[in-house]
Amino acid sequence: MSAALDIPVAIENGTLGRLVVARLKPNQDLTESIEALCAEHGISRAIVRGAVGSLIDARLTFRAGDGWREQLVSGPGVEILNVFGEVDVRPDTAHALPMLHGMVADTEGRMFAGRFVRGGNLSFITIEVTLQEWLPA
Repeated sequence: MSAALDIPVAIENGTLGRLVVARLKPNQDLTESIEALCAEHGISRAIVRGAVGSLIDARLTFRAGDGWREQLVSGPGVEILNVFGEVDVRPDTAHALPMLHGMVADTEGRMFAGRFVRGGNLSFITIEVTLQEWLPA
């Protein structure tokens, strides 16, 4: 267990599979859309290579002291600077949701980082996202 994250840490061998590049339309949630893309393409595990675009508002969580705090970054027009993480949507896993982390900038250019909250990050204009399938050995 990683004491800093309170989740098990595992190292596994595998290879990279198919690459999915998609455009999210206005009002589509970043996390939910990535889940849907994986389901549509029959991908149970993926690495999020990146995303660019803008959000109406951003909701991020971050570790603070002994717990988690949530940050609302008001828009509209919050720019995505980077997104990374992994998706594991196998029904038999404890982490059956994407764990997406990244950095955004508000309309004043201030930067914020954290984990994207599922359902709280709607596309403003569009978001281009790149996923790559992970095939464990």
